[in-house]
Amino acid sequence: MKKAISTELAGDLFIFAEAFLWGLFPIITILAYSALTPLYTAAISTLIAAITFALILTFQRRWHEIAIKSVWPDILGATIIIGVFFYILVFVGLRHTSAGNASIVGLMEVFFCFVVFSLLGKERLSVGKKIGAACMVIGALVILLPKHTAPNLGDILILVAASFVPFGNYFAQRARKKVGSVTIMFLRSIMSFVVLLVVAYFFEPLPGPDVLRKSFVFLAINGLLLLGFSKLLWLEAIHRIPVTKAISLSSISPAFTLLFAFLFLDELPTVAQIAGFFPIFAGVLLLTRKS
Repeated sequence: MKKAISTELAGDLFIFAEAFLWGLFPIITILAYSALTPLYTAAISTLIAAITFALILTFQRRWHEIAIKSVWPDILGATIIIGVFFYILVFVGLRHTSAGNASIVGLMEVFFCFVVFSLLGKERLSVGKKIGAACMVIGALVILLPKHTAPNLGDILILVAASFVPFGNYFAQRARKKVGSVTIMFLRSIMSFVVLLVVAYFFEPLPGPDVLRKSFVFLAINGLLLLGFSKLLWLEAIHRIPVTKAISLSSISPAFTLLFAFLFLDELPTVAQIAGFFPIFAGVLLLTRKS
């Protein structure tokens, strides 16, 4: 019993640490934009993450997993959906919205996962879950349509990015049955880097040495801690606690983002952000609650 409790406690602590770090992601990314463009920020951040995972693979002596050909279609699917489309939408979206909005709207991935699982018949449509879904939609509308004005482009891009998550997770879960998490993250990161770099080359000006030097600290934090270490914390956590509980606990991340946005970007939480966060947070809890 004590071992089970300590295992669950470790999972909870991993998730809170991950939520704390991921709360920094919009802040660090926006700070990088003071010198660097979004797509190059995404490309270089994923390269640093790939190097991080490569070092871990070397330490674990698991490079042989890359030769397992049957896993490549699933990793390729996860890479295209999460590593390319999701990253492009999120990084470009952060150029056009606030850190707080991006973090709160990003929670809508829970809603989209629920919708997909319901359509596939893998999720029972209980009254509580219907209420949770409605709460999330209401919360999102409060943020997306403040004072009945036109939706913000950045918020819409983040929302569309969130809709890709369940499909990317589907391929990642299939791949996880064949190889380790670090192998998946390394391959996804290195392939994403190549595609993002090519896209950035055609759509954004090439950054000079001075620009890269000014952004390096933020890029290193993004690659090492946020796209690297925090993802490993998440993967370790869901080995110890149910995914539904992990999602519920990690939904506190926007609260950290709002705090960090105030401390580092001088952004005060808006009425719309506060009013939208609570129904979305409640919706996450209802959707992830055991039936």
